[in-house]
Amino acid sequence: MDIVENQARIEALAEDILTDKQLSVDYDRRRQETREALRKLRHQTQNVRPNSRLATTTINMGDFFLEVPAARAQIIVEAAQKELDGAIDDVRQRLKKKVELLARLEGDERKESIARSMKLKAVNERDARWS
Repeated sequence: MDIVENQARIEALAEDILTDKQLSVDYDRRRQETREALRKLRHQTQNVRPNSRLATTTINMGDFFLEVPAARAQIIVEAAQKELDGAIDDVRQRLKKKVELLARLEGDERKESIARSMKLKAVNERDARWS
């Protein structure tokens, strides 16, 4: 492969990595916002009678606002939270693959070994159980 072509591939891949990192930061910011919204909704539902006017809340769904029961809004926000968690995991997996490929293209064995070690997955609650 020509040196110029290889450098162009490296440059394009590095740009993709930076884009994915920014996407990860944006998703994480949104996840934090939904976490804050969940805390407020839980607090609101604990201190209000189910049939009162305060048992409803207004949520933003794209281009319009909806007034829904706070319990229903909590379900919607929890679903959004799960969706964001999945999206963040997908971006992180893509990033790991791209970083490893970048290290391989650059020919740096040290970076490549570090990238390979990034393939380790965190232990989740289900894996940690002693069943």
